[in-house]
Amino acid sequence: MSAARPRFFPEWPVHLLIWTLLLVKDAAAMYGAPTYPVPKTEVATYGLLGLGYLLINAAAFYLPVGLVARPLRTSALGWRPFGRAAMGLLLTLLLLTGMRYGLEFHVFKPLLGFDNYQLNNAFTAHWFVENSVRYYFDYVLYGLLYAIIRHNLLAERRRRETQQANTTAELTFLRSQLNPHFLFNTINDIYALVYQKSDAAPGALLKLSELLRYMLHEAHHDRVLLARELDYLDGLIELQRLGTKGNLHLDYQLRGVLNGQTIAPLLLVSFVENAFKHGVLNNPAQPVTLHLTLTATTLDFCLHNAKNEQQKDQLGGIGLTNVRRRLALLYPTRHTLTVADTVSDFQVTLHLDL
Repeated sequence: MSAARPRFFPEWPVHLLIWTLLLVKDAAAMYGAPTYPVPKTEVATYGLLGLGYLLINAAAFYLPVGLVARPLRTSALGWRPFGRAAMGLLLTLLLLTGMRYGLEFHVFKPLLGFDNYQLNNAFTAHWFVENSVRYYFDYVLYGLLYAIIRHNLLAERRRRETQQANTTAELTFLRSQLNPHFLFNTINDIYALVYQKSDAAPGALLKLSELLRYMLHEAHHDRVLLARELDYLDGLIELQRLGTKGNLHLDYQLRGVLNGQTIAPLLLVSFVENAFKHGVLNNPAQPVTLHLTLTATTLDFCLHNAKNEQQKDQLGGIGLTNVRRRLALLYPTRHTLTVADTVSDFQVTLHLDL
């Protein structure tokens, strides 16, 4: 699985330090309060009491992050995210009240002999719930504020890194395709067709023109139609057939229906180009296999090629690193990438939730 998320710094040490300081502060405050019915000699008891109440405070801070803030970050329209967030807030307050009741009446009182309400004549179930909501609501708000700020900061950073990665990827693809060697070989092949007055010459020239147009114009977008991306791959395959004088052995299968699905541009190209540059192409017993399976919301991509012993496979370097990074930024938690690199074979399996 490759779905790393951008991080500013390890957060847990900072959180641990803050909650430890709060534990010391709360325990010291309880020890210094004259109304707490615990002998001052029981210093450890105050530490346990402080830890118990700290757990409730921490729950009040962190529960809203998942139960309230997360539904609001969904892309669903209408009232549903707000309804789920409201239910999350209600559930958070109920859980906090239940935690407080369980600790105070089933842990502190029987085990530590601590009764926080023995002098409170107004204690009722209604008062207890209202007091819990009122006391911990500030922690809930702090947790929501933390979740919103953190999400916005990470989203902005992901946006900047995605833009930078797309720019780098675009330049890399342009350098790999718009180079004298690529153009020289392709134009020479087309020239040979023209010289032979072959009927295939106009189609080959049109394919080259379409590839250049796609790379220079459409690849600037964040998303393109999957049909256009596969058209680009088809054109690349046709030019490769032209370059190998028809001696390209490729098992290309597309299962499923193209129906408006979109994908990040030039995401699959590195794998196919790698197979063409460093794979065995002229062995009918070991063809390059390219299988794609589509649904309305998913894409499964599998590419396998035998390695050419005369060349070293290069996708394990910058190319694969760049693809992994783009997938992590563009499809976080929505992809699975598996690369099997052996002495004789190279296989890539990619699952995308489009």
